[in-house]
Amino acid sequence: MLKDTMGADGEFERRRAELQLLGGGGGGVGDDAVCESFVSSVRPGGFMHDLLHEGQLAAIHGGNLLVHGGVSSADGVALGRVPGREGRVVSVVEWAELLNSWYRQQLGEWTASPRWVSDDSSAVPRAVPGSRGGAALLDYCVPSGPPSVVLGRHLP
Repeated sequence: MLKDTMGADGEFERRRAELQLLGGGGGGVGDDAVCESFVSSVRPGGFMHDLLHEGQLAAIHGGNLLVHGGVSSADGVALGRVPGREGRVVSVVEWAELLNSWYRQQLGEWTASPRWVSDDSSAVPRAVPGSRGGAALLDYCVPSGPPSVVLGRHLP
């Protein structure tokens, strides 16, 4: 999953090495422990959960635009584009505010419905089978997604 959907080939083994170092270096760290460390990191109180809720997709600091991946890539230009919104936002400050607002809305959806909805689930009102809260944000952050400030895909 990490390699094929996130472009993070080798991350599982890097996490295993990190956990081994954090544990004092003695003994091996099993696959189940590595998986649990990923899962627990996105639960409330986990470091990734907290980072996501404190973060922004775009920030303006001292007149400078700060993003993680870039504003253009081989797939197009992310600058001025807000997922789900028609047209381009011309003002960089307004664009950053709208993009971050969309991000917070997606995080809220994910927090409310973090699990994939099965075909027979009625636990989440209006949920589409095979989806989950924040699915548009997930799409925004993967290599096969739309032009994004999260990933800089400068090569085809």
